[in-house]
Amino acid sequence: MKVLMLRHNWHQLVLDHADEVYAVLDSSPGCLALSPATLARFARVYRVSSYDSLEELSAVAGDLLTRGIEIDRIVSFPEFTQYAAGYLAHLLGLDHYSSSVALATRDKRVTKFRAAQAGVPTARWYSIPDLAAADPDSIGQAVGYPLVLKPAGGWGTVSTVKVSDRAELVDALRTIPEGLPSPLAAQFVAEEFIAGEEFHVDAVWRDGRPWFFYVSRYFSPRLQAWSGRAAHGSVLLRESEFADLYAELLKINTRLNSALGVERGATHLEVFREQDTGRLLVSEIASRVGGANVSDVIEALNGVHGGRIALHELLDGDRADLPFAPGSHPVVGGLCLVPDRSGVIVSTPDRSELLAHPNVLGAVSYHQVGDYVEASHPSLWCTLLVIGAETESELERTALALSETFTIRTAPVG
Repeated sequence: MKVLMLRHNWHQLVLDHADEVYAVLDSSPGCLALSPATLARFARVYRVSSYDSLEELSAVAGDLLTRGIEIDRIVSFPEFTQYAAGYLAHLLGLDHYSSSVALATRDKRVTKFRAAQAGVPTARWYSIPDLAAADPDSIGQAVGYPLVLKPAGGWGTVSTVKVSDRAELVDALRTIPEGLPSPLAAQFVAEEFIAGEEFHVDAVWRDGRPWFFYVSRYFSPRLQAWSGRAAHGSVLLRESEFADLYAELLKINTRLNSALGVERGATHLEVFREQDTGRLLVSEIASRVGGANVSDVIEALNGVHGGRIALHELLDGDRADLPFAPGSHPVVGGLCLVPDRSGVIVSTPDRSELLAHPNVLGAVSYHQVGDYVEASHPSLWCTLLVIGAETESELERTALALSETFTIRTAPVG
């Protein structure tokens, strides 16, 4: 099977399991760091300045078509390549991915609009296509306070802020544009702030049915964890202990998928359980595998990496061929170690010390001493740990203890 892979994510996995791999790489550090030996394994490598450049993506499709190369599947693991995957699939005559699904899952306003049409509960929301022209009174009346401002096409809580009243809203509307990662993130959505528990639901689907379906609860809601003393991460809940929650979330996720046009592939769903009412409210969904180390946590539970499962489904494999096996701990989760302020990293935990801890099953660092990091959002992946325990409460205690013991220290610049 011939595949067209966008970006470098899990490239070894793709190279090892697809028959012929064509790569579309941008100028991101990960793509530039691929070794000559790795690049030689691709059937062809295309370089683009951006996955948002329709002209450059069209040129890739044009070359493939005129060479008579018939691509069977497009591999698009990260958030940043969903639109590109849908566009290339359209040009190459494939039914997966699709531009309409990319829009419905990347733009939170479309997600909520389609969800409401399908009777899937969501928090109140309000579209803000232009921050400079936004009317704070209209926003407050539509959503109420407190509220959350986030990019309509954002990811991982980047440029996401909680607003308590009108004065804070006016200030946020004025200052947020200064920290936007890209002009493409300039359209925003205001969303009702939900007090309660926050979950993420990770699944791989075929024909509308899940190959696997896992519910995880954040140790603390992400924005709350970022502003207070809490571990950053989540515990994967066992279905045997949370059968009712699993059943309800499966019903919600299936109905939402149908409304958005998702029939196969990976999804990562974010859901809140309202503190006072117990209602489950959809926040957002992505048509990709979960970020951070979600796939590694899944592997710790069932023996198969989440990305491997998603790729196997994409390549028309049979679920029964995957070597599922129970892990070493009945309860597993993910933990992210992050600095408490922006600056240059001056010290990080030693990986050998982390792995020597009896509850640490895996550790990987994406930033090293000397790197500058902007500690402005919860998705600052520095050191990611997979942890295990005998019970959920033990795992949560362990996560907090690890966060307090193994720290990442930074120093201001200049």
